[in-house]
Amino acid sequence: MQTFSPRLTAMLILVCCNYPALKAQAITDTIGNTVVEISVALDTSYFEGGYMSGPWDLYWGPDQKLWYTNQTNLCTYDPATQQVDTILHLPSGFIMGVTTHSDFFNNPYVYLTVDTDVYYGGGHIINLFRYDYSLSGDSLYNPLWILQWYHPGEHSGGRLVYGQDDKLYVSTAEYWVAYDTLFSNSGKVLRINPDGTVPIDNPRGDFTYTYGHRNPQGIVQVPNGNLFVSEYGMQWDELNLLEENRYFGWIVYDGTMCFFVPDSCNYYDTTAVFPIDVGLNPPSGIDYYNHPAIPEFNGLVQAVTGNIKQGLIVYTMNSAFDSVLTKSYYLTQEYGRVRDVCTAPDGSLYFIARDRVLPDIRVIRNPLFSGMTTNLPTVSFSFYPNPSAGEISWQLQTGAEVTLTINDLAGRTIFTEELAGKSGKTDISRLKAGCYLVTARSRHGSVVTKKLMKI
Repeated sequence: MQTFSPRLTAMLILVCCNYPALKAQAITDTIGNTVVEISVALDTSYFEGGYMSGPWDLYWGPDQKLWYTNQTNLCTYDPATQQVDTILHLPSGFIMGVTTHSDFFNNPYVYLTVDTDVYYGGGHIINLFRYDYSLSGDSLYNPLWILQWYHPGEHSGGRLVYGQDDKLYVSTAEYWVAYDTLFSNSGKVLRINPDGTVPIDNPRGDFTYTYGHRNPQGIVQVPNGNLFVSEYGMQWDELNLLEENRYFGWIVYDGTMCFFVPDSCNYYDTTAVFPIDVGLNPPSGIDYYNHPAIPEFNGLVQAVTGNIKQGLIVYTMNSAFDSVLTKSYYLTQEYGRVRDVCTAPDGSLYFIARDRVLPDIRVIRNPLFSGMTTNLPTVSFSFYPNPSAGEISWQLQTGAEVTLTINDLAGRTIFTEELAGKSGKTDISRLKAGCYLVTARSRHGSVVTKKLMKI
């Protein structure tokens, strides 16, 4: 049984006393020293239970809704109204992953990976499609088939992320060197143009970006551009930092353990890229968290599905995002298999709980976050010109320590800068034309957000 300090107990009482209208499903828990509320966003009535449970992938959409896959359906959940809509229904298959073009309002494309069977573990082929999105009808149409790959059973991959370089990245499963001919897509991370063609600057003449992966079940990009995959191993599970055109070890290595004879291991020691973390924690989806609401989550948040340490893992990273400083476990064995995680702009974290049993989607919030900042010094922040083509001049009423963050409308962090002094200039010439959200956040947690038009 977990015990709390007197101070933490008082905080828990405060939460319970000041939030009488919370849903019956909501509970109060702690993430490190932060008191959180964990509630059910979508209960089990929305999903089929059992081994072929529907919810698989979570994605924060450009409409500021939670997008989620549910077998043959792609659905959205509006946290403000609790309304659920189905924006795509397929006659067959199992939707594995979803992402959108980063410049969504000028290029309203939705990318989906879809297994051909009713359950991803029963099929052997996954297809990648691009759909057009109707901004007026809130639906998908005009599917464009891009590629497919073979996968053996439940080793499937199928996660997606749209990169800062205007390219789509897709994780696939089960690499075998003997079958790695041109346009063999299995056991790799693929890099693809928005229109589905091969980028001219890819390392090979096909979609290959990295190879030698067993089962990368999560993929994420952090603000400095680094890409990571959470990889389900045979015994040793991996967190991998991707390096273009590099071999990531499978089937010679599982984690850092070599299966082959010593001479082969010695050879591959010089060619393979080894994980930045290895553990007995079978992973699934992964996301990047950067918000003061739950500071313990800042870093990479990973879902854990396997029987060992089911729950969440948080990797605190160094400033270069190329090594792990700390690895922390949360909610271990409390919510069964956690299939995926998704961060929201308000600092909440959604996750798929009880995968393969009675699945639901839950959300973790800090209910005290707004109240804690109410009486703190506010940030007086302004900038001009707006719209702007090249740079903005910003002003702070006081010389407070402030972090400036620019997000696109899909919630992706495009740029981060530490502001010094009472005024200065920030170069935005590399931003694409469009609408952005500029946030100034003080070290006390006070936040001001303004819209910016880049022309």
